[in-house]
Amino acid sequence: MEDPGEICGPIAHIYRSHLAYMAKELEAYRIGSGQFDFLMVLYNRDGISQENLAKALKVSKATSTRAIQSLEKEGYVYRLRDKDDLRAYKVYLTEKGKEIRGVVLKKLISFVDTLLSDFTPEEKEIFRQLVQKAAFKLLEPGSEPPRPDRPGYMK
Repeated sequence: MEDPGEICGPIAHIYRSHLAYMAKELEAYRIGSGQFDFLMVLYNRDGISQENLAKALKVSKATSTRAIQSLEKEGYVYRLRDKDDLRAYKVYLTEKGKEIRGVVLKKLISFVDTLLSDFTPEEKEIFRQLVQKAAFKLLEPGSEPPRPDRPGYMK
């Protein structure tokens, strides 16, 4: 490809627009920009270690700690020391965190519906397959690809 910006530019624009949209939509729930991503991982893997949560989202430990502390302060998550590694913490959803799942998913679906509103059903399916194929290439060794049988998976 001669100009990688033809792919990377639109992907970056979609990502930034997604963050801005979700931050605005979840502001009333005091869920900040990017924090909903932490909730989405927890909806799939409640009780994940804080370190693995950071790895799954490809963020630094410091960024992960700040996001988790904010979600903890708002009552969406709590942390417990890992029984097998007392230096580490596992992160769990509270009842409030579980209850907000429907709201978060509804907002995500709304964003995707807007994003794909001019696509035909066939184009939506092709786009979904191509995006997943591209994302799969960037998975860390040993990590799991998104699966349709898991909560939070969006088709």
